[in-house]
Amino acid sequence: MTIRNIDKNFRIFALVFFLVSVIISIYYFTRIYQPWGTCWTDFTVFHRAGQRIAKAEAIYDLSDTAEYGIDVYKYSPAFAYFMVPFTKLHMHKSVSIWYALIILLTLASLYFIKQLLIYYNRGEKLPKYFYFVTLFLILRFYLNMISRVQADFLVLFFLSLMFWLLHSKKEVFAGLSLATAVMIKLTPLIFIPYLIYRRFYKAAFASIVCGAGYLLIPAFGLGWNENIAYIKGWFNMLSVSTPDLMLWYKNQSLASCIFRMFSNDSRVSLIVLPPQVINIIFFLLASLMVFFVLYSCRKLIIKEGKDFAYGHLLESSLIIICMVLFSPLAWKHTFLHLVVPVMVIFYYMLKNKKDHLAKYALAVFFILTSVLSPDILKSYNEIVSLYSTITWAVIILFICLIRAACKLSRQNAA
Repeated sequence: MTIRNIDKNFRIFALVFFLVSVIISIYYFTRIYQPWGTCWTDFTVFHRAGQRIAKAEAIYDLSDTAEYGIDVYKYSPAFAYFMVPFTKLHMHKSVSIWYALIILLTLASLYFIKQLLIYYNRGEKLPKYFYFVTLFLILRFYLNMISRVQADFLVLFFLSLMFWLLHSKKEVFAGLSLATAVMIKLTPLIFIPYLIYRRFYKAAFASIVCGAGYLLIPAFGLGWNENIAYIKGWFNMLSVSTPDLMLWYKNQSLASCIFRMFSNDSRVSLIVLPPQVINIIFFLLASLMVFFVLYSCRKLIIKEGKDFAYGHLLESSLIIICMVLFSPLAWKHTFLHLVVPVMVIFYYMLKNKKDHLAKYALAVFFILTSVLSPDILKSYNEIVSLYSTITWAVIILFICLIRAACKLSRQNAA
């Protein structure tokens, strides 16, 4: 593939996206700049873990925990080992490279998804406004990721790459891509049972084997015993409970939404229920969401067979929503992954222009996720966020996609 093979509309968007992202990155870099490095960001946590693991020092240390317990390293030892090359450079250069990766890999993710959307109409050129409106709808999450210098763009890239590789019938490499995403963050684990359910057995098996291989990578430089100690430390850190974060207004997961509605410690609870009952409500809702995903898309999947095209992508975008909402902790940058379901529903709207309800739903989604933002609401942001505005917006997007899947199934049957 060469640049000439990429359609003109996407090239124009890519150029604008790149230039705007560079300007935004420079702006945020000036805000975190310090002569010795940067102010505290999520990248600082990754960088510190890379420095420590290179010296065979402890990387899972509760003493690093800040006021809300969010500054402690909870990622895999392999990801810390991946960060070692960045520690060889001055922090200014490391952050600059990270920003470049954010821009380029996010663009690559958008391209992979775009190619899957037009699989059945390969000569189709999506209008320029398709890309710009998509970016506008998820801009808040993209900006938050840049400001925090986070790693969610890597997860998005490897998931998008996995979809493309499944489409290209390269299941083993798709499994490797999924394992890489899981190595960075555990939330994509939800795709392993999904691959098994959809009979992508090679991809599922490859992801498990490659994931186990990633766990062994630090052993080559640190030794077997040291690596085992890091893995144990990682599992112990994951088991550490942070109950305060479940009610914190910045947490927009499904569990946090339910706990804020029914917990005795919540400032906005509707009624008070025992914690066990709240957990049951969460698991029932999560199970119901998974059922609707698999049920609503089944006819589209049957029609496509093993061809990973729009039907599979629609179902996978719903799984992505589940991945984000089912995580106990869901910060704003985590919702960058919503770019996939947003592109899927927007493409549906292009093909079904009379479906005005989908347009209204997407408008409400934007209002809840972006208009109700800290920069606009300022001092009112906390109380509004306690009502889980982003969570409700994502649920609306989820329902919209389920509805689209059902309508497409009926159209195909007609």
